[in-house]
Amino acid sequence: MRKILPRILSFLTATSVIGMLAVGRAEESVPPDGFRAIFNGKDLTGWHGLNPHSVTTLTGDAKEAKLAEQRAEFSKNWTVENGELVNDGNGPYATTDEEFGDLDLMIEYKTVPKADSGIYLRGAPQVQIWDWHQTFDPKAPTRKPHLGSGGLFNNTPGTTGRDPLVLADRPFGEWNRFRIRQVGDRTWVWLNDKLVVDDAVMENYYDRGRPLPAKGPILLQTHGGEIRWRNIFVREIDAVEAQQIIGTAEGESKRRLSRALTLHASFDEGLDADFTRGDKTCYVAQGKDLVKAEPTSEVRLVPGAGRFGGSLQFTKKNDFRPAFKNEGVVAYNDKNWGTSVSVWLSLNPDEDLDPGYCDPVQIVGDDGKKGFIFLEWSKDETPRLFRYAVRPLFHIWNPENLQWADIPPNRRPMVQVERAPFSRATWTHVVFSLANVNDKSKPQMGRLHLNGKLQGTIENWDLTFGWDPARVLLVLGASYVGQMDDLAVFNRALTDGEVKQLYDLDQGVRELR
Repeated sequence: MRKILPRILSFLTATSVIGMLAVGRAEESVPPDGFRAIFNGKDLTGWHGLNPHSVTTLTGDAKEAKLAEQRAEFSKNWTVENGELVNDGNGPYATTDEEFGDLDLMIEYKTVPKADSGIYLRGAPQVQIWDWHQTFDPKAPTRKPHLGSGGLFNNTPGTTGRDPLVLADRPFGEWNRFRIRQVGDRTWVWLNDKLVVDDAVMENYYDRGRPLPAKGPILLQTHGGEIRWRNIFVREIDAVEAQQIIGTAEGESKRRLSRALTLHASFDEGLDADFTRGDKTCYVAQGKDLVKAEPTSEVRLVPGAGRFGGSLQFTKKNDFRPAFKNEGVVAYNDKNWGTSVSVWLSLNPDEDLDPGYCDPVQIVGDDGKKGFIFLEWSKDETPRLFRYAVRPLFHIWNPENLQWADIPPNRRPMVQVERAPFSRATWTHVVFSLANVNDKSKPQMGRLHLNGKLQGTIENWDLTFGWDPARVLLVLGASYVGQMDDLAVFNRALTDGEVKQLYDLDQGVRELR
């Protein structure tokens, strides 16, 4: 930590220096301590023209000819004015001759309405720049310019970091300032001193099954309108510092997970929660009342059979459904609600489940037409389909008053997985999350992860509920047959990185308590 502290302080000081430089003439700027300029403010030295998308399918002489053409074209569309690198909205992208690995990048830009652009890292797209005045178009649901710039736009839709955490763009006519840190394929982005991407994996656009290349050029995209760049500074990060940065980030991520944890039930010694910020008691419905739940012959504790210690086993379809109360656990509210539920499951759905829907986990309220959240296996299909559904007020998701099965899958607020990796021989980690329920001013979303990987996203729905908070319950085992272990609840939607970290815990959620 002692070695990295001076570098962190230097980086923070550099941010302040850049802020002061932004009000002066760019050609008078001096790189902050530890940084060097990769644009000299005078000419195009160190840069060439390249649009990588135009050469991906070319080989041999055809590719070489296209590359030469773009280099020749570069100076027609890119010029230097008053220490600024200026593009007219056309031509190949400005590309560094030099290649970079782990780095801190500082860069300022100013653009015009109806244009968009971006910054390619290691030759891959991209930290996005939008005209944020554009309105959301439901016909292009993955494009969200109204949320602002700085997101990793070419990541898979729904992944953490694809859209910025906050809108940080300045009005047209003003300079915007990026700080971008990339270590391996993990990326942090600050726009105008606001964190907009926090430790998100930047996907390899050209081969999503592989990480980013170890090195590559920086590209400044041109896309339909004038854009100006200045104060382009780089600080390279060596292997020792990179390891320290990742270690610090992972430690902080684990601390954030611990702070967000609201319930953990290990099922090692009983049905009650081992830890909670609410009521530890596990209940079961008895008429209109809730009474303390105790194991039965059909819903029993099995020592040593779980993913981490004991497990909760549902031996047959029955009406015994263990439940935890809302307050301090899922913490539903009518203003802005977010939560995540994590659980490990072990079963063979096609052999173990009886016919009909099966819901291993539900969040329910006082009326199913006021909202209903559930994991389920489908009713009749072989193989059984696994789903995560978020049904808000009935008239929102079902205006035609149809049966759930009669609504086309693409018109249901759900994520569906056709061949989910469940079996008796192994345990499968399931995490479902919610963000900004009951808050139409922010992106409302539900996401499903299996074994640390995002399976799909419920978005562009009005997720308005009408529950009475006093009657909301987290319910387990509705028609479920199989094993369950290490149930955990968090007070917000977890990021992709946090879900992966949760999946990788050697001792399960007890490590967070």
